[in-house]
Amino acid sequence: MVIIHREYNAPKTRPTTHYSIPNTQYPIRSIRMTVARSLERRLERLIESMAGRMFSGRLHPAEMAGKLAREADFARFNHPTGPATANVYVILVNPRDLTMDSAELERLLEAEMYEYTAEEGLRLEGPVTIRITPSDETRPGRSTCHVEVAPGAPTVWARLVGSETYEIGRNRVAIGRSEEGDVVIPHDDISRRHAILYREKGQKWLWDIGSANGTWVDGVPVRTEPRLVQQGATITLGGHKYRFLESDA
Repeated sequence: MVIIHREYNAPKTRPTTHYSIPNTQYPIRSIRMTVARSLERRLERLIESMAGRMFSGRLHPAEMAGKLAREADFARFNHPTGPATANVYVILVNPRDLTMDSAELERLLEAEMYEYTAEEGLRLEGPVTIRITPSDETRPGRSTCHVEVAPGAPTVWARLVGSETYEIGRNRVAIGRSEEGDVVIPHDDISRRHAILYREKGQKWLWDIGSANGTWVDGVPVRTEPRLVQQGATITLGGHKYRFLESDA
């Protein structure tokens, strides 16, 4: 695995066209800092619940949680579909501080980070992977976190069901006729870059990004601002209708 420390570039296979993202949908820096601290507290509680079994007394849960939360925030970058972040985190600890296998904690941290990115509407290029790895180069009682943007198959959280069915995996997906998109709909009345579907703060949104033949949610046109999409809603792209179905609903 190639580890990248604070270098956050989206894979070159993705479209490079950037769209004018509505300002009301994205937090200012002070709110981002609050979100990062909230994530840090959540991770600290999670790590603390297992710290006695896994780590020596030298490594405090706050140390590891703080590193992981800060790296998740520092790793944010601008993707054509909106804000994104790294999906692979490698936490290095001194071997003397690791007293048992870390697989259970890694799974719990992955679930927590996945939930966090969905809440914040952060695109991931692949599944969240967190590894706690022993390193002789790390001082006892300290931890180091490295991050990577690694493409991979995402977890499907919704589907567009019509004459064809399309799976929605990433928190933000580009829909269109272009092969560079996430959801490729190969019909002439679908624009190459037609719309963006994303989830954030427990809500799902659809945004037309300048399509030629329009986008609708339950018959209401989607124009310059994203429109809320409810479970079972009818999404119309050009002349094609799809039912929006969440996988966990």
